[in-house]
Amino acid sequence: MEEPAGVHLVADRTEITADRRDVAHITVEVHDAQGRVVPEADNGIQFDIQGDGRIIGVDNGNPRSHEDYKTTRRKAFNGLCLALVQSTAAAAQIKITASSPTLQPDSIVIVTGANKS
Repeated sequence: MEEPAGVHLVADRTEITADRRDVAHITVEVHDAQGRVVPEADNGIQFDIQGDGRIIGVDNGNPRSHEDYKTTRRKAFNGLCLALVQSTAAAAQIKITASSPTLQPDSIVIVTGANKS
C-alpha cells in the first residue's frame, strides 16, 4: 500500500431540498496515488464550505475518538471521515472542499432547490 496522496469526496446525494432541514452526507476517502483508499490513513481533514449551506457535524467512526462533532475538522479513521451538510432556505449551490496539508484536496457541489414532491 502506498502513502496517502489525496482526498476524494463522495456524496450520498448531490441534490437536497432548500428547507433548512435536508442533509447530504459527504464521505472523505484518503487515497494513494493509484486512487485506492489507504486504510491506515489518519490525516487531519479540514472542511470548508461556500454557498448557502452549513456543516452541522463531522465524524470518523472511531469509537475511541474524543474529537468534537460540531466543528469543521476531523482526523480520518481507517482512511475515512464524514461531514454532514445542511441546506438553508435559499435555493443555491453549496461547494464543500476537504483538504489536508500533505494531500491533494477535493471539492464537491450540492445543489439545493424546492421540494419536488
